[in-house]
Amino acid sequence: MILLNPLGLLALLAIPLVIAIHFLQRRAQIVPISTLFLLNKTQKESASGRKFDRLMNSIPLWLQLLIVLLITWLLVQPRYIKANSTQRIAIVLDSSASMSVFKQQVKSKLTEVLPQLQGNAEQAEYWLLDSNPSHPRLYHGNSLEKLTATIDSWNPSDGASSPNHTLRIARSLAGNEGAVIYLTDTPRRAISYNAHVYAIGSVTENCGFTGISFSRNNGTLIWQTLIRNYSHTPQTRTWYLEDQNGKRTKQKSITIPARKIISLQGKFPAHSTRAKLVLSTDDFTLDDTLPLIKPLPKSLTLHSSSLTEHHNLAQKIATSFPNIKLTDQSADADLLIIPASQLNLHNDHNTISFIHSSLNSAPYLNGSIVAEKHPLTNGLNFQSLLVRQVPSRHLLDTDQVIVWQGKRPLILLRHHRNRTTSLIFNFDIKLSNFSKTEAPIVLLLRHIETIRSAKLSHQRLITETSQPLKLTTPPISKKSPLLYQITPLDSNKTTTRTLTTARKLYAPKFPCYFTISHSDSPLLTAANYFADTREADFSHCATAYLPASTSATAVARHTRQDHLWRYWLALALIALLLTWHYSNRANNREQVADSMK
Repeated sequence: MILLNPLGLLALLAIPLVIAIHFLQRRAQIVPISTLFLLNKTQKESASGRKFDRLMNSIPLWLQLLIVLLITWLLVQPRYIKANSTQRIAIVLDSSASMSVFKQQVKSKLTEVLPQLQGNAEQAEYWLLDSNPSHPRLYHGNSLEKLTATIDSWNPSDGASSPNHTLRIARSLAGNEGAVIYLTDTPRRAISYNAHVYAIGSVTENCGFTGISFSRNNGTLIWQTLIRNYSHTPQTRTWYLEDQNGKRTKQKSITIPARKIISLQGKFPAHSTRAKLVLSTDDFTLDDTLPLIKPLPKSLTLHSSSLTEHHNLAQKIATSFPNIKLTDQSADADLLIIPASQLNLHNDHNTISFIHSSLNSAPYLNGSIVAEKHPLTNGLNFQSLLVRQVPSRHLLDTDQVIVWQGKRPLILLRHHRNRTTSLIFNFDIKLSNFSKTEAPIVLLLRHIETIRSAKLSHQRLITETSQPLKLTTPPISKKSPLLYQITPLDSNKTTTRTLTTARKLYAPKFPCYFTISHSDSPLLTAANYFADTREADFSHCATAYLPASTSATAVARHTRQDHLWRYWLALALIALLLTWHYSNRANNREQVADSMK
């Protein structure tokens, strides 16, 4: 295959000009002669003067046409495609969930633009990447058909994120002379790494669930959810509730105003632990089904000492904080409220302790209150806390002070070897306004929630897709791994995979039910739903093209120049000299004829 510079073809316009010149004839002159031998050597000329006549066949004419053709060939700069030349093309697909609606447009766009970007190369080498750098490569090879077929099994489900990390990888794969393409559904500003950006989205009507919450009414579990219309026109949908046995409620119709939210609520099925709300489908299906599960949070048991102030605090905690139960047995309790003098007796438990003194009155402590930077104290203001001066407890070198008043440690943490923690208030609760200030109560709640999250216990809850999971597990090994079981919403077929670590655990990327267990003991049972409202809104999707700053096709790399160009130039010069030679002969002949008049 030969590549030509189209601008060089303009030199062919000289051909009609040369022919037109040879159509012009000069006026003939009548010369009397005495002999007729010269008649065979004469050429017919116009007798009426300079005008267009029939084209005279002559050597200069053909030489001049040859010169024009040779100069044209040199100006078009012909290049020949090298054998086995390859153009590298790296394609990055936006992995955000909204792209699931435009998978067919992705295939069409790739089929359209990839042959163009292959350019002068004999073949192309393709890399197909997901914009999430943690995802595996989708395709690598030379077949455009296999590349587009890969799109069918591609399931984008991420939230909105920057593609720059993957574009950097794509540029390193394609090289400086290769092409990088980024396909998305929303037009965006220029991106780095000299990539072609194709937006292939369009405004799409969508309605979907945006959240779920639970409450109780006379012992009955009530669910509440929101349905949002992301479109600019009112939308009518139907919905129903289906329990874990497949029993459905009657379908009901709702109309959601444009860009508005409506709420739904109902009773959770009495004899089911899980269910699902189903909305009539549209193009974006991830938010059309909302899985539900009967919540079962981790519960903590609380035991307090016989001191009145400790018993009263335990009663307030049990009634104000969620999922706290009082117990009379200290051995089985998850948390103890005890005097600071008994810390050494209960260092195998999580404890909350206060100094107990026999004083009924004492002066208030002086000095400003300063809180150390710690998760338990972030954003809290302890300046309203008033405590009276009582003898301080002996502190250990390993104790972590989190609140000071002057030089006196006011609140501190003590960590024990068996991973239990003591929260120590270095003052007497009855000689303070502890119960009337917000900061100490919030600190106490945070401490209790820390203990709850560290407790090894089964829980049922609702998660969002791709949500990080914080899971307390027993020791895990290859012989005793975690079992991660996922059940799709439209099937009872469960897939299971084993995990040898609890680090970097995430909820699945699509709505489903899933269970994490260890040695046949469930640790987490969850209903997983799609909750990213940014990806469900298609009002900003459109079609656009932002070209790369420079062409990615390397002509010099995939083609070679005409190595005979020097011979064509020499031939043109020879033809020019021959034209001059034959023109001089004709002029000399005319001069001889003029001298014989």
